[in-house]
Amino acid sequence: MPELANGQYVSQADAVRQWWPAAREVLVETARDYGAWITHDGLSERIQASTGITTRHPAEEWIDRVLGRVGADAQQRGEPQLTSLCVTAERRIGSDYPGVPAGTDERTRERVAAEDRLACYRHFGATIPADGGSPVVLAPLPERAQRQPRRTATGSTAHSRPSTASAAPTPALKETTCLNCFMVVPVAATCRDCGEPLPG
Repeated sequence: MPELANGQYVSQADAVRQWWPAAREVLVETARDYGAWITHDGLSERIQASTGITTRHPAEEWIDRVLGRVGADAQQRGEPQLTSLCVTAERRIGSDYPGVPAGTDERTRERVAAEDRLACYRHFGATIPADGGSPVVLAPLPERAQRQPRRTATGSTAHSRPSTASAAPTPALKETTCLNCFMVVPVAATCRDCGEPLPG
């Protein structure tokens, strides 16, 4: 559980309410430096230091809630997705990245986040190269492995026959942003986090 410098415990919800504005400040600062980015752990350390609310829990257990609020706030302001500037230790975007619909594949998510980072640099006043800059995927994903044809006992090459039956696509989970707690949650009558009514 998060706690203040004097040892007094605070709820996770109250901590997030203090952390996310601090996280926004750090990410705006990051966006003003072309090509800059920050890791989850780096952001975690900065916001705990600036708010005086600390936790022993690792960042990966709670940072997504903070980034979710930053992302919702940026969307309401009509700004580029600031959370694209915050990546994992492997320089990847988290699976809950608000810049893409739920269920988006990792390759697409990384490409969109790279474009969003460039938009952030431009929007928040970074010094952009003369050519306008370009989106950069911080940790390029390996190419999809090509399936090798199998060899038969006679040495000839056998190819698998493509299946005629295709799996039914999994319906994408519909989500919305709670206007009370700013969390991205499944569409429902009320927010699963704070219980307030969700927008229709």
